[in-house]
Amino acid sequence: MTWRSILISQGGKLSLKQNQMLIQQDGNEFTVPLEDIAIVVVESRETVITVPLLSAFGLYGITFLTCDEQFLPCGQWLPFNQYHRQLKTLKLQLETSLPQKKQLWQKIVQQKIRNQAKVLSICNFYAESTRLLKMAMQVKSGDKDNLEAQSAVIYFQTLFGKGFKRTEDENRVNIALNYGYTVMRSAVARGLVLYGWLPQIGLFHHSELNAFNLADDFIEPFRPLVDLLVVDLANKDKLSFNLSPILKQRLIKVLNYQLLFKQEKVNTLTAIERTISTFQSALSQRNADLLKLPEILPLAEHQYE
Repeated sequence: MTWRSILISQGGKLSLKQNQMLIQQDGNEFTVPLEDIAIVVVESRETVITVPLLSAFGLYGITFLTCDEQFLPCGQWLPFNQYHRQLKTLKLQLETSLPQKKQLWQKIVQQKIRNQAKVLSICNFYAESTRLLKMAMQVKSGDKDNLEAQSAVIYFQTLFGKGFKRTEDENRVNIALNYGYTVMRSAVARGLVLYGWLPQIGLFHHSELNAFNLADDFIEPFRPLVDLLVVDLANKDKLSFNLSPILKQRLIKVLNYQLLFKQEKVNTLTAIERTISTFQSALSQRNADLLKLPEILPLAEHQYE
């Protein structure tokens, strides 16, 4: 089972050695079994990576993120053609009807709002949590009343204050949220590709300029976990305007935090894969209720460090 999320913040060389990633930095060498790795984030612009290692990433289903000059993820390497029934899955995806898409989007939005309500409850905002739970019950097919956006206003201003806006880039909370969302989005995209889905073709998101429309659909119920982590870091005064390596490591670890999936505690990466596996059942049987989505738990790190 893959569980490691690795951040490379110092220059060096990454190469392949006996089915392991060999990390060489400042005269030191470290190895990590490829079978343990889910995601590798490289932010150092002095890092060299070999083609055999990139090929091994593809074979082992490992996603690889590179960063820009501001140390924010800007590029992603995804596994290709690993699913054994790629054509069958592609046909299923392309033949999905609009009513099916709307019903599945309704389920996703409902669970996102429920998870937001759970975050508010964990943070002792009980009245607002109850309000969001009622809104989740009112979401219709396709969310034609746009309750997702309405709940977001209540949710974020309750968590981070009345004047908080997600559009403010020069805000340390938003900086942390954006980094955490990017990591989560890359994990969702990885899971989709591993199961043979085209991430470009979404249910609700459909921008021609977006290569990850489907990932942007399925990330929604997982976003509140990032929010809960950022709230916890903010309360402990561990956020900053400049993303330090320590802060990035803390945010990347969100993939090892626990969620509740069908009454079982699993880490985020496992929850993503199980969510996507139920997506195929929901489409093939034309039953949106077969799509199962994760539930938020109070923060608890996965057993692996």
